[in-house]
Amino acid sequence: MITLSINGTPIQASEGMTVLEAARQEGIEIPTLCYLKALGPFGVCRLCIVEANGPGLIHAILPSCNLKVFEGLVITTDSAVIHEIRRTMIELLLASTPLSESLRWLAIKFGVEASRFTPDKKDPCILCGLCVRVCRDRIGASALSFAGSDSNRHVVAEEIRIDKEACIGCGTCANICPVQAIKLEDMESDRKIVLYGKVASRFELVKCDICGNPHTTQEFIDSVVSRLNEEQKKGVRNLCPECARHYYAEAMTGHFTADVRGNR
Repeated sequence: MITLSINGTPIQASEGMTVLEAARQEGIEIPTLCYLKALGPFGVCRLCIVEANGPGLIHAILPSCNLKVFEGLVITTDSAVIHEIRRTMIELLLASTPLSESLRWLAIKFGVEASRFTPDKKDPCILCGLCVRVCRDRIGASALSFAGSDSNRHVVAEEIRIDKEACIGCGTCANICPVQAIKLEDMESDRKIVLYGKVASRFELVKCDICGNPHTTQEFIDSVVSRLNEEQKKGVRNLCPECARHYYAEAMTGHFTADVRGNR
C-alpha cells in the first residue's frame, strides 16, 4: 500500500491507482465530465485538476484522473486556486455549449451564474470523447469518431460524426453522454439515434420473445451473438431487460412468479 496525503489527511491507496480513484475511495469529491471508470482516464475536461507536490514532483496543477499515486504524494483538491480554475473551465463550457443538466449542476455548485466568454457553438457537445471511446473500446463498433473541417485545419476536432453503416443502434453513446448531445428516441418499433439534434441513425426494434415489447435492434443482437461460442449461442434468447431478469431467475431457482408465468 502507498501512503499519500489528500487535503491534509494521510490515506492508503493501492499501487497503480490514480489520485481520482484514491480520493473517491475516501469519499472525497472531485468533479468530472469526461471520466468513466470502465474506460479509464482521458484528461479532456480538466475539471478534475488538483494541486500536487511530493518527492520528485515540482508543485503543479494536474488532472487527477491520470495522475498515479506514489509514496509521499501531497494533494489538495479544493484550494482557492483550484476552485477558480474550475469556475473558469465551467464558464468556457457554458460559452461553448447550451446548458445541459450536468453543466447546470456544476454551475450551481461552483457559483457560476453567467459566462464571461462569448458563445461560439450552438450544439451541446463538449468533445469529451466518451461516446467515441465506448463505441470503439467496449462495444467494438467504432461507429463514432472525432471530425474536423477542411476549412479549419488548425482545429484538431470540431464535432463527432457517426458512421451509419457501422452503428448497431445499442444507444450506449447516448446513455453515457454527460451533456445529452446524443439522444436515444424509441417510438413503438422505431429507434432513432439523434446527434446534435438531427437523426443520425435509424433502426427497427425487435420484440421480446416473452412479452412482445420492442426493446433492441437486430444489429445489436447479432453483434453480441457473434462474440459467443457455439455452446453459448444455444442459450441465447431475445428478451427485454425485465423478462430476462425473470427468465434467468427461473433458471437459477426453478420458480417464476405468477405474473411472469402468465400469458406473456
